[in-house]
Formats: sequence, C-alpha cells, structure tokens
Amino acid sequence: MFQRKWLALFGALAVLLVLVIASFIVQLRNTNERIEAIHGERLDSYQAIEEIMYYNLERANAIRGLLAYNDRRFLEAYYSMSQRAKELKASIASDPNTPSSLLDLLYRDGIWEQEADRVLVIYETGDIDEATAVAETMTDQRQTILEDLRSLKKMQYNDIRKQLTATQREINLAIQVLLSLSILLVATFIILLFLMFKPRKKTDH
Repeated sequence: MFQRKWLALFGALAVLLVLVIASFIVQLRNTNERIEAIHGERLDSYQAIEEIMYYNLERANAIRGLLAYNDRRFLEAYYSMSQRAKELKASIASDPNTPSSLLDLLYRDGIWEQEADRVLVIYETGDIDEATAVAETMTDQRQTILEDLRSLKKMQYNDIRKQLTATQREINLAIQVLLSLSILLVATFIILLFLMFKPRKKTDH
C-alpha cells in the first residue's frame, strides 16, 4: 500500500513535469516566431530606408551632372530613380507598420522632389544658370533629409538589436529551465521504475 502511494505521487509529478515542459516548448516556439516577426517587419523598414537613401543620392547626382555637363542622359537616370522611389514610397506609405517618423521623412522628401522637378522645368527653358541657382538652394534641404534618414536608420538598427537581445535572453532562460525540468523528469522516471520493479518483502505467516 505504501509503495502504491509513492507510485501515484511520482506518477502525478511526472505528468506535471511533462505538462510544464510542453508549455515551455510552446513558449520557445512563440519566441522564435516573435524573432521572425522582428526580422520581417523591422528589417523590411530598415531596408526601405537604405533604398530611399540610395535613390535620393542618385537623383541628386543626376541633377548635378545634368547642370554641370548639360548632358540629357542624366535626365534618364533621374526619372528612372524617381520612378523607383515613387513605387517604394507608395509601398511604405500603405504599410500600417511603417513608423510615423519615416512617413514624416517621406513627406519632406516629396517637397524636395517638387523642387527638383522645378529645377528640371527651368532647365528645359534653357536657363541653366537659373536652374543651377535653384538647385543650390536645395542642397541643404537634401543634406538634412539624408542625415535624418541616417539617424532613423541607426535608431531602427538599435531598436532591432535591443529587441533581439531581450528575446534571446528569454530563449536562453527557457532552455535552462527545460534542461532542469528534463533532468528532474528523468530522475522521477528512474524512481518510478525502481519502485515498480522493487522486490516486495515476503510477509511472515
């Protein structure tokens, strides 16, 4: 009778340990999914910032080359980069996960684009000097936008790194707990096996 009580006790403990281990496994899976979400959403935004910076630099260089060398091939480069930037910014603006700070920069970049288009309109009239003068007034604005984009990129990177570090700590803690519970579960099963196969003492008649 005493042995049966111990068997029931350790059996219940083993079931409890299995349930706890299962819950930790589910938690690990959810944590891994959270890491994937961080990589997906945040890094997509990070990549978008990189591409916008690239398009801005290329468009500014195209305008500079057009005015410096009066070569219309730079116009083709400008319009090509502008079309890509337009498609990217439309995609970013329609994404509900896009941070408001990036949307603000997109709005300011749109103002810069309007000025760039005005430079091209003046250039088409043949007044290169006037177009150059207007382009020079845009330089500070473009530089400010690029610096803000770099700052936002750095902020996004730091935010991603903090979240990934915190999530990794959760994973490490869960793994440690799982190992401890697994060892305890193995020990419980060993005790159960010992109690089940322990030879019973014969009672004297």
